[in-house]
Amino acid sequence: MHRSKATLFVLIGAISYGVLSTIVKLAYAAGFNSAAVSGSQFFFGWLMIFGLALFTKNLRLDLKTAGLLMLIGISSGTTGYLYYQSLQTVSASVAIILLFQFTWIGVIIDALAFRRLPTRAHFLSAILLIGGAILASAAYSSPLDLRGTLFGLGAAVSFSIFLLASGRVANHLPVIKKSFYMMTGGLAFVMIMYPPTTFLSSANFENGLLLYAIPLGLFALILPPLLFAAGAPHLSPASVSLLGAAELPTAVICSVLILDEHLMSSQWIGIVIILIGIFYPIYRSSKTAPVANVQQNDLS
Repeated sequence: MHRSKATLFVLIGAISYGVLSTIVKLAYAAGFNSAAVSGSQFFFGWLMIFGLALFTKNLRLDLKTAGLLMLIGISSGTTGYLYYQSLQTVSASVAIILLFQFTWIGVIIDALAFRRLPTRAHFLSAILLIGGAILASAAYSSPLDLRGTLFGLGAAVSFSIFLLASGRVANHLPVIKKSFYMMTGGLAFVMIMYPPTTFLSSANFENGLLLYAIPLGLFALILPPLLFAAGAPHLSPASVSLLGAAELPTAVICSVLILDEHLMSSQWIGIVIILIGIFYPIYRSSKTAPVANVQQNDLS
């Protein structure tokens, strides 16, 4: 695959994640609750991935691998549940900023799990991310809703666990097959939290739930995994990380343009600081990488 095409795939995947908070806010404004939104997203997302999985040869897996993937998928379901709970009481722009704290929370989890200290670059990045989050969320000017903030940070922790675990299990499998089992685990969790009777009702469908459920399933559970799996192998890790960060400005821009949320100049400064905090360790690693590796990445 040509580099420009791979770049486009990863960029579209990141943008897909970025539009979720706006769609959820629109669904809430239309009168749907978190049970209807989260439950229908996973249900119809699972149906879509199941339809794709039918074209995969030999969908069966050994019990151990299937169980591990479904367990990882539970953390995906937990992320969606907590994030959508957060969106009930904080703005879309603040919710995505809280979720984006996974970038430094993941460093801490990785350090604890594998007993390795974070690099100086990652430590400085964490400071920038925390400081940027305080500015971007305007927590200094007015107190944030405690419940929504805790749910948002909980989603960040859950997402960190999902990223760390999913990147270390069954990477040899086709992406659709792997996604199917993980999404099955996520669906199982959501079904426990929200039984089907709470969202698969005629009233919800008559009021237009599918107008939100289908896009949420598509942009959250179908497009990003497939696009990242297709494009990421043809790019350097640094390039993938940079392009993936497009999720944050996408979410903020959508909240401003579509939801008419107002951001102060200090909040925009905070967002810029967050982006610097994300990019800094990538920049440092590219500077310290051996020349041969850099050349190889440039050719990828």
